[in-house]
Amino acid sequence: MKILVAYASVHGSTGEIAQFISNLFKAYAAEVECAKVEDIQDISSYDVIILGTAIHEAIWLTSMLQFLDRFKAEIATKITYMFITCIRVLETDGYEHVMKNYVHTPTVEALHIREVQPFAGKMKLDHINWNERWLLGLRYDGNELKQHFNGDYRDWYAISTWVNKIAQHLSLKPSFES
Repeated sequence: MKILVAYASVHGSTGEIAQFISNLFKAYAAEVECAKVEDIQDISSYDVIILGTAIHEAIWLTSMLQFLDRFKAEIATKITYMFITCIRVLETDGYEHVMKNYVHTPTVEALHIREVQPFAGKMKLDHINWNERWLLGLRYDGNELKQHFNGDYRDWYAISTWVNKIAQHLSLKPSFES
């Protein structure tokens, strides 16, 4: 089985999750390629597509939207899953808020995406320029103070569990050979 993990990332957190997901699928003896959406020219040879995008300003990254538009006909014929990274998922109502406000259901349905899974990401305020900090504060739609979200909140166990669930759906068996 040939799997493409295609991601859109600004500061690298979503890309690191995509690489982690790729490595997990390799443990199932799947042929896996992990790439930024901007670098992908063709998806015809893949059986499964895992999409990943960060949420910025309450929407999917532009590069992901362009990728989806460019390959929408082909994606709709593939087995496709999606993850999104968003710091808002950490709040009390965060998961529900992300699913309701940041997942564009018509797009998910049109592309036949089987599941969208939100994960918390990593926010290192000292790696974000002042303009982006200002915009983040201005556009943040959560209830909790932004400085509480300075850190790495990726839950590698939850990500592993999601990948293992997908592997089961695909009837992949783990390979213990190196």
